[in-house]
Amino acid sequence: MTAGVTIWRCVNCRTGFFPERLLCARCHGDKFETDTVAEATVEEVSVIHHMIGQENWQPRRIASVRTSDGQRITVGLRDASGPGATVELFQEEQAPFGRAKP
Repeated sequence: MTAGVTIWRCVNCRTGFFPERLLCARCHGDKFETDTVAEATVEEVSVIHHMIGQENWQPRRIASVRTSDGQRITVGLRDASGPGATVELFQEEQAPFGRAKP
């Protein structure tokens, strides 16, 4: 588990993106550097009840979260956090997750 989630920040205008992009949507720059975001606010929560081709699938909660810089990221939720909650972000095998701040 890695603390924070990797985002890509445009070298020209400093706008952050997740996932990585080829061109900046704001200034059309093509150079990015990695950065890390550590927390976000939950905006929406959904539950994935089944996955095609998967056996023994257990329902999983996912959320659309917004970082302080304004990036929207879809993360797996590891607890019962709901809309309006502030969650700490982390990565497992490059997948982004969130859970309530302790």
